[in-house]
Amino acid sequence: MANVLLVEDEADLLHALEALLILEGHNVRTAENGAEALHAVSQAVPDIVVTDAVMPGMDGIRLVRELRAAPLLAHIPVILTSAINVPRDLPVFAFLHKPFSAIELVGLINRLLL
Repeated sequence: MANVLLVEDEADLLHALEALLILEGHNVRTAENGAEALHAVSQAVPDIVVTDAVMPGMDGIRLVRELRAAPLLAHIPVILTSAINVPRDLPVFAFLHKPFSAIELVGLINRLLL
């Protein structure tokens, strides 16, 4: 069981992914943008972050850069999801192009946390 921080601005997708990950046995916290995610990480460091790239306010790309710049947070695996092309040089563990399958996301999380 992992502690997953799920960051997504589309409410329906956020809740569907949250329910799926809970069914898979993970503890899930959610945030609707990068600023909320940084606050959540400051409260409790997750085992993995799954974040959308494009969100209002602080987007997922900036969130990744902020996490990598913080020595105590730089180790957290990040999966970046996006429907658009994003810079491939971002220091993330994996990219998932939207739409992605639930099985693909769960499998990736499980592989990264082994």
